[in-house]
Amino acid sequence: MKLKEAIDYFENYLISERQVSSNTVKSYLNDLNDLVSFIKDEDKSLKEIDYFALRMFVAYLYDKGFSKSSIERKIATLRSFFKFLIKRGLIEDNPARMIKFPKKDKKLFTVFDIDTIFSLLELPDKETPSGIRDALILEFLYGTGVRVSELVNIKLDDIDFGGMRVRIFGKGKKMRVIPLSDYIMDLIKKYLSVRENIVQKGIVNTDHLFINKFGTALTDRSVRRIVDKYLKKAGLPLNYSPHSFRHTFATHLLENGADLRTIQKLLGHSSLATTQKYTHLNLSEILKVYDKTHPYGKGELK
Repeated sequence: MKLKEAIDYFENYLISERQVSSNTVKSYLNDLNDLVSFIKDEDKSLKEIDYFALRMFVAYLYDKGFSKSSIERKIATLRSFFKFLIKRGLIEDNPARMIKFPKKDKKLFTVFDIDTIFSLLELPDKETPSGIRDALILEFLYGTGVRVSELVNIKLDDIDFGGMRVRIFGKGKKMRVIPLSDYIMDLIKKYLSVRENIVQKGIVNTDHLFINKFGTALTDRSVRRIVDKYLKKAGLPLNYSPHSFRHTFATHLLENGADLRTIQKLLGHSSLATTQKYTHLNLSEILKVYDKTHPYGKGELK
């Protein structure tokens, strides 16, 4: 079968059998037509399109300045296309299977400095039930380093008031215990005294700590919306997110002398290597260390 015929066959499959949206079909076809343009022969036999031809095509995409995300999508399209042809018995091997996706750029962690985080924590209106809840959410994220997905699953009986700690169930339902500060404990008690007043419709019908106006547990998305509201109110850049609280928690612990093993336990990481990625030294800390430890930094030997 010729390449153009195979693409038409694939298009019909997407529309008739998969019933994907027109935009998805268009995206697939655009990617495959880029391959046709590169090969410059839509009548080329499928058997002539091997791994080396596809590797040259990907190299061409890099040369043309396509973004990594675009190249990644095109490789995924090629894999799906040839996988479909294998299932239909038109080819025996998938030449795109060994084509590597572009290496993802390492994202820089967004970390709040001390002044910013404390200003942010003061934004919720603690005179209203929902404001007290929001304040507790922000304090929990920074004070414990929990993920949003873990925060929304905290239940009332997970809080140990006598021991001033909370049970957190992380990935794989793995349980860890995190200490709570005096301030967070006081805020929890204040929140629990007005928790029922958050409900505007119905009654509280969940034992989850954080609830919405319907009396049910806050969702991951709801918490993200709440946090984003305060990030915008603080005028912070868009690259800050709820996860920035977790990065800040870990970074501030490290900067104040906590060891990596302890931070690993608090974050719930199974691997120390993951913790090392979270807990980086920022430029100001590097300069401080240099100033304290290097002879030039101390003003000697100048």
